[in-house]
Amino acid sequence: MTSQRGSESAHMNHKGPCHTALCSSSSSSHGSSLRPPKSCGGQSKPVQFSTVGSSWVAERQTGLLTLLLSLLWYMPMAGGLEVKTAEMPQMVFLHANVTIVCVIPGLSHLDITTVGIIWSLKNEWHEAEVPIYEFYGNHLKAFRPGASVSLLGLERGDASLHLPRIELSEAGEYRCKLVVTPDQAEGTTRLDVVAYPAMALFVKAERYGEGQHIICKLDGFYPEAFDIKWERCTLKDSRFRVITDGIVIGPTVKNDDGTFSVTSSLALKPALEDRGIIYHCVVSHRSLLVPRKLNLTLPEKAAMQVLLPLSRNP
Repeated sequence: MTSQRGSESAHMNHKGPCHTALCSSSSSSHGSSLRPPKSCGGQSKPVQFSTVGSSWVAERQTGLLTLLLSLLWYMPMAGGLEVKTAEMPQMVFLHANVTIVCVIPGLSHLDITTVGIIWSLKNEWHEAEVPIYEFYGNHLKAFRPGASVSLLGLERGDASLHLPRIELSEAGEYRCKLVVTPDQAEGTTRLDVVAYPAMALFVKAERYGEGQHIICKLDGFYPEAFDIKWERCTLKDSRFRVITDGIVIGPTVKNDDGTFSVTSSLALKPALEDRGIIYHCVVSHRSLLVPRKLNLTLPEKAAMQVLLPLSRNP
C-alpha cells in the first residue's frame, strides 16, 4: 500500500539541486542615451563635488539614477541586448547558498560604469514584485540581506545574483533587468526551495498488550508531497515483497518553520514476529534523487528500538 500526500509528484527525476540549462531571454530598445557619473562601479571612491554648484550636480546625478531605475522597471524590452537565464527551475536546499544565473553572452569585457541592474522576486508570499538588489554607478543597494552581484564578474558580462542561506519564502520567479547604455534587456528564471527529510524507523509496543507497530517517521521536509511504501523479506525468501495490509498514515503536520512532518505505521502480526524478517520503509520526495530505504531487522521478540535518524544532507 502506498501512502501519498500533496498536490505534486513526490519524486522527480532531475540532475541535482543546482542543475541549470541556459536559454535566451529578451532584449532591448534604443532609448535616450543616458550617461552615468564618471565613476567606476561600486569600487570607486565617491564623486567629489566642488563647493560652487555642488548641490545642482548632486541633484542632477540623483535625477539620472531615478530615471534609469524607472526605465528598468517600466520600459518595454526588445531588440539589441541579450541576456541568458536558466531555462529549467533551479532547485536549492533550505538554508543553502544559491547563485541565480543571468549573463550577457559573447562579452569578454564590459564597462560597468554604463551598466544598471535590478533583481526582483515575485511569489505567493508577496502581492507584487519586490526588489532584491540594484546597482548603478556608485549606487548599490541590497534589499535582501546578503544579496550580491560580483562586480568582477559583471565586467565579463555575468550579472548572476548570489543569495546566502535561502529560506522557503524566497522560492519564486526571479527577474534580472539590465541596462547597458543605451540598450536594455531582461530575463526570468524560477527558483524552487526544498528541504530533505530527517528519517527514523523504530518498533513501538502499544499499551495494554495491543500489539506492536513499526513506525517510519519523516520530519522537516518540503514541499509537502511525499510517498511511503513498505516492503519485507525473510530468510526463506530473500526477495522484498510490497506490504499492503496493516498500514496507517498519520496526518501531515506543518512545523513552525514551514516544513512538514508525518508518520506511517505498520502493524505487526504475531505469527510473523520471527527472527530474521527485514522490513523496508521506502521514501520518495522531491528533495531525493532516488527513493531512500530505511531497514529494520525484527528481533525474536520485537522490543522498542530506534535506528539513528538519517542526516538531512542528501
